[in-house]
Amino acid sequence: MTIRSYIAILFLAGCCVLEVGCGGGATPVSGVTNPVQFQPQAFQRPENCLPCHQRQFDELRQAVKAGYRNVSPLFNGLEAAGNLINGGLLRPVYSDSNVVLPDGSNLNTNMFSSPVLTETRQVQAGFCVTCHNANIEMTGENPHTREVPALAGLGTMFDPSIFRPLRDYAMVDSSGNQMLPPAPGGAPPAGAQPSLGAAGITCDFCHDQNGPNLDRSFQHDGFGNTSLFLNQSKEKVGPFLFPVGVKNNFHVASNDTNKIAFLRAGAFCNTCHDVRLPINNLTSAEQNINPGGSNVKVFRLENLSTEWQIGAYNSTNNPFGKVVRCQDCHMSLFPYAGNSSYQVGNLSISSPTPGVFPTDYAAVPGVSTDQNFPLQKRQVVTHFFTGVDVPLLPAAELKERLGSTYPDPYANATDTHGLPVALATRRADLMKAAARVSLASTDSTVQLGQSFMVRLEAVSLTGHRLPAGFSQERTAYVQLSVTDANGFLIYQSGYVVDKPHPNTGEAAPDGNLDDEDIEHLHAVVDPGHYAGGNYTPGTGTNGGNNIVFELGPDDGPEQRVFAGKPEGLVLFRNELTHIYLPCPTSPTNPPCTTDVVGRLDAQGNPIKAQTAHFEETFNAALANSVDNFRSLQPLQPRTFAYEIQLPTAAELAALGVTLKGPLQVHAQVNFEHFPPLFLRYLAQTTGAAGPSGNDLGLVTEQAIDTLLKNIQSITSADTTVNVIP
Repeated sequence: MTIRSYIAILFLAGCCVLEVGCGGGATPVSGVTNPVQFQPQAFQRPENCLPCHQRQFDELRQAVKAGYRNVSPLFNGLEAAGNLINGGLLRPVYSDSNVVLPDGSNLNTNMFSSPVLTETRQVQAGFCVTCHNANIEMTGENPHTREVPALAGLGTMFDPSIFRPLRDYAMVDSSGNQMLPPAPGGAPPAGAQPSLGAAGITCDFCHDQNGPNLDRSFQHDGFGNTSLFLNQSKEKVGPFLFPVGVKNNFHVASNDTNKIAFLRAGAFCNTCHDVRLPINNLTSAEQNINPGGSNVKVFRLENLSTEWQIGAYNSTNNPFGKVVRCQDCHMSLFPYAGNSSYQVGNLSISSPTPGVFPTDYAAVPGVSTDQNFPLQKRQVVTHFFTGVDVPLLPAAELKERLGSTYPDPYANATDTHGLPVALATRRADLMKAAARVSLASTDSTVQLGQSFMVRLEAVSLTGHRLPAGFSQERTAYVQLSVTDANGFLIYQSGYVVDKPHPNTGEAAPDGNLDDEDIEHLHAVVDPGHYAGGNYTPGTGTNGGNNIVFELGPDDGPEQRVFAGKPEGLVLFRNELTHIYLPCPTSPTNPPCTTDVVGRLDAQGNPIKAQTAHFEETFNAALANSVDNFRSLQPLQPRTFAYEIQLPTAAELAALGVTLKGPLQVHAQVNFEHFPPLFLRYLAQTTGAAGPSGNDLGLVTEQAIDTLLKNIQSITSADTTVNVIP
């Protein structure tokens, strides 16, 4: 068969025709070796697979990981902010680069050509690109095919004024020669076409894999850091054995059962979807525990794959009685394949069924096979890779940057199986399968002037924690209200208020609530100041760091998570933090050298040298820890209590209100894809007032107002409380 055949086919556990495991954690991956045994073939553009694989091409073009991801203003903004804070350390270092390590030696190799990772800066160099665009970093070793250049003066004489966002390099002319906007971050030049890098995660990125490369993972466990052997050859790894010949011998299908098993396993996804950030300013580094692992200092910026690996879905101890792999939700008919009913604790659940796949051709009949060999329909995977993201670029700009054939991600259309195509629709439907809440344990009666308890029970139904990812990236929270029968508001939490945002050009409230943050946190962000072209720690104001980070009127998360205080916001979000350890004060100890000296805390007060301190931060490059435990654990119900105080009869009379029962209690879970507070941080940090002095054209107030759409009420519950005399 063809590249489409084995790109597309994925059989269910227990229904496989291969004598290999179909489950995630139990799938054998031993015996895979690195040597390339097939004819070399450069990484291909997805269009080269299109003639035989129209369906897969169309689906992949709708996925944010292909195309949009690499021109995304958010990815580019995050990568730019990290570089501008850290002097360009996240850009690729190639074997001909001249970068001096702290020990005085030259770092003259990149991540993919380094056999063992021994130095933090080996990993920092090109860190983001290695998952978003590994093939581009690999081909960059050849100066004649280098799409992303190494930055001049990397880490030493870094000049932020010449810094460009990565997407500036993702344009070529009709002859394939790179085109750059005249100014950093400018619009695509006339005649610009998308480069290979603009295609993001392509067909070849997954199907050129030659098994796990444990030496690239920090713990020698295959997690994170694109821990793969990627070979530029005609061998393509698909999900089944013995496909028929491909027309014109465009590629050769692998018959290596270990490679096939690895592609089908959750372990394949683990190679990118743990994000372990290499950084030197850690107060407590993750320690290597496996023989052969690296000595690079890291912390877990995103723990998604580990959460799945140690969770109930990577076992038979879940409502479906079988391993539920990443592919079973993100490459199947989910959430459109019917519902299953089951019990989780006290909660009776009905939710979409994972692991149901469409039946279709693996390639285009009459086009794709040698001698027009007939094809049969099989169970196939989809390539929508539906997730929580939606493009924050208008359709016209997507086409401008990704080609005139790029589909409209907002179009209201259906695919060949009658399923929604629009990313926003698929995203909302996926999120509505992510959690369930109940108010069944709430007090049933209350008297005026007395308090009663609202008890919200919440459970995540995702294969990993909800939400997955670092703080400021994704947030789920509970919006709770208590009203009387006439609609008089007694209590609210998880609410937003329409406000102006003068720092990014919004002078007055605009009537849009999607661009507002929940009222638990207020922050003022410094868009970036530099001394000598570098981020200078130890100052109260520094590049992209927080000046003020204070709790708002709807209490912050610490009271809810740690103290169990029965009021305020219920927030499901991990927290990106910087921990400052106390400096030694004994005369026999060496002088304090940490940057806690001279720092200001969130309220603007000097941090005492003898005390430890931590604060939430916007930028992963400034963090040294992530609290990954504020999010909801899969299939582990958790109860949150709210203590609601009713007014007395005298207080109601003073207000001129007659309270009418029963009280109506409503709870719903809302989801934010990049909270507006963080987007405005990126707008300031990458704007003209930021460290580069150039407007990099990434995030604007207009884009936030127009394109940011939060998902309201992914799940909800209601109950009533009787008011007794």
